[in-house]
Amino acid sequence: MFEISLKGKTALVTGGARGIGAQICKQMAKAGARIIVNYYNCDADREALKTLVPLLEENGVEVLTCMADVANEDEVNAMMKEAEKFGGVDVLVHNAGITPVAKIEEMSTEVWRRAMGVILDGAFFLTRGALPHMLEQGKGSFIMVTTNCTVNGGGGSAAYPAAKCGVEGLVKQLAYEYAGKGIRANVIRPAVIDTDLLRQRYPSDEEIAEYGKRLPVGHVGTAEDIANVAVFLASDISEYICGESILVDGGRTYYKK
Repeated sequence: MFEISLKGKTALVTGGARGIGAQICKQMAKAGARIIVNYYNCDADREALKTLVPLLEENGVEVLTCMADVANEDEVNAMMKEAEKFGGVDVLVHNAGITPVAKIEEMSTEVWRRAMGVILDGAFFLTRGALPHMLEQGKGSFIMVTTNCTVNGGGGSAAYPAAKCGVEGLVKQLAYEYAGKGIRANVIRPAVIDTDLLRQRYPSDEEIAEYGKRLPVGHVGTAEDIANVAVFLASDISEYICGESILVDGGRTYYKK
């Protein structure tokens, strides 16, 4: 059987306690990676970790949890220092994000800046913090989880796709500056994934199934669909993929009914 291995690698996943981030942690742990779970200082994340960490450890891998608001430079720097316990970060997955809902004319500057802080500033702080180790070893993989909204808008407010577009620009620059030094950077663009966020609009299984019928593939995606792509991009078998943006959307972006 063909298997993807991440043995010997340390993966840091932001927003890793719940949803897509938690599933990425699970799939990478199954592939043998040491896992650093970044979480936010809130009850929901702390409660989720009580279940998640034992599941990760069942794979025989080391697990480290790090509380940090990725919009806070000092907290990110402290987290990267903690990561040195595992020798540094080989795979960085920036999944943390917020989705404010507001029309442009109604959006406050505070809401705009918070979205930019978590999504875009966080991507920069994390990238800058992970690069020294990757450059020293001549290898590394950045995986930024953005959204199909960078293609066609949406996401609840202008702040969300605007910040995610900035992250995609950062990935292009990472590829430009560092691909020749063994460091790859790529983007995953999810859409219509069965998470708590989607369940706020479609709370029942029946509503989820009905919405899925509108998609070309006929069903809503799962967090595992995103995580599987992340594992692939983290692995050495994807070493020729750099600066790419991969839609994981069931065909929705271009072929929504």
